[in-house]
Amino acid sequence: MEHKDIASRLRSIRKRAGLGLRELGRRADMSAASISAIENGASSPTLATLHKLLKALGTDFADFFSDSGETGAQSVFRPGEMRTIQDAHRRYVLLFAQQRDLRFQMVHEEIAPTERRSEWESHDVDLGGYVLDGGPASLEIEHVGKHALDAGDAFYIRSGQRHRLVNRGKKPLRLITVADPPRY
Repeated sequence: MEHKDIASRLRSIRKRAGLGLRELGRRADMSAASISAIENGASSPTLATLHKLLKALGTDFADFFSDSGETGAQSVFRPGEMRTIQDAHRRYVLLFAQQRDLRFQMVHEEIAPTERRSEWESHDVDLGGYVLDGGPASLEIEHVGKHALDAGDAFYIRSGQRHRLVNRGKKPLRLITVADPPRY
């Protein structure tokens, strides 16, 4: 999805929800000016920022980026059915098409090497992950600690725990994450 389409869709969802910029900012813990800049196309949100805004609007990535809504029940998911979401530092591939009867969601994530700290994230689902390759990475879970991750390591983050993951390596960090229940 193009940057201008993200801005337009976000504004449309906010208005349909009957929220002003200040109220959405309060719910997402962001300034109204930052949200306005995103909606006007002057600023491009990171995936973490977009997640915060969508959560505050009562929706998620799957619904936001969905073209056709829910698919019928299926067991096999082909690459053409997988939705890709990305920003300058992260790429998410939603491995299952949107389907209400699924009991978990699985995502293939790629995180670019970076020296900067990533934004704090929090999800209303339990999140597990497995590092396929790349790294080392640093996983910080608020009030729990900071952990080094390498290929072959797995992690578990409870619903509501604030966390951030930073790729400290020189090549992309690739991992599979699973959310229970699914975020769609």
